[in-house]
Amino acid sequence: MCHSDKEYLEKLRVHATETRTFLNNKMKPERERSVSRAFLRALGVPFQESELIAPTVEPADVAFRDTQFQIRDLLNHKRGADWEEREKKYGSAASLDEVTEPGSSSTPIGMETLIPEVASALYEKAQKYGRDCKRLDALVYVDLKNRFLAPNSKVKNTEALKQQGWRSVSLLFTPYGVVLFAAGDAPSFLREAYVGSRLYLEPNQILEIVS
Repeated sequence: MCHSDKEYLEKLRVHATETRTFLNNKMKPERERSVSRAFLRALGVPFQESELIAPTVEPADVAFRDTQFQIRDLLNHKRGADWEEREKKYGSAASLDEVTEPGSSSTPIGMETLIPEVASALYEKAQKYGRDCKRLDALVYVDLKNRFLAPNSKVKNTEALKQQGWRSVSLLFTPYGVVLFAAGDAPSFLREAYVGSRLYLEPNQILEIVS
């Protein structure tokens, strides 16, 4: 193995190790802040880092001004296991050829498919928090392997989400931030985004990728 390969493999291994640490339960507050941070950037909302407060008073996960985010992940893979496998692979590899993988194709997913999945992902939390949902802003981080959000997909049929009682429901599907609905007493930036009823993506905007 040449020196450059060895250095690069070590960087990959360290990155995998750090990502596994980030996915640890102890890092849950920081992960939730990172989701909130990325969502605000996707919507183009300016903010100071000090405005993202976690942990906060239950049942909110992250407080941002008058917003009370309740964070939920929507996954189709086991992130911890995936990164553990990568860490072992990078650590035992003798060359970059051993860790090079063929490109995988991704398929689009539209809102008509995604919204019922979001409702299902939030169902247990809605049952748990009951009336408290009326002061909570649900934010679902969508991390679906080999899927991407279909551009210009229309937001509709959100009745199941509204019936759960949330003040608002939004999703982060990097690089998009989408407000699925916002009640009249929801924070103003969420209501303004909801009025647009479209996907938000700023041209050439660099967004934080949440691992």
